[in-house]
Amino acid sequence: MNGYAAVHEVRASGTDGPPFDGTVPDGIGTVHAAETDDSGTAPGPVTLCGMSTAGLRPTPGDRPGEAGQAWWPPISGVVICATCDRDT
Repeated sequence: MNGYAAVHEVRASGTDGPPFDGTVPDGIGTVHAAETDDSGTAPGPVTLCGMSTAGLRPTPGDRPGEAGQAWWPPISGVVICATCDRDT
């Protein structure tokens, strides 16, 4: 179990960030890590960088209950929160 749920900021197509070139699904902004709740599969209330998870969405492909080296799902081109990554 990697122990972290990946959640992402929602962004509109055409806003600042990585280009929507087919590698990053539309709407996926910066990806953050949050410790899981008691179920072990859903994000807790706050990310590791201190952001509330209330306005964030679960990142597609995330499987916090499965073992793995990285806490984020393998989506090419996403921006990973440096603070969350450092604290995992």
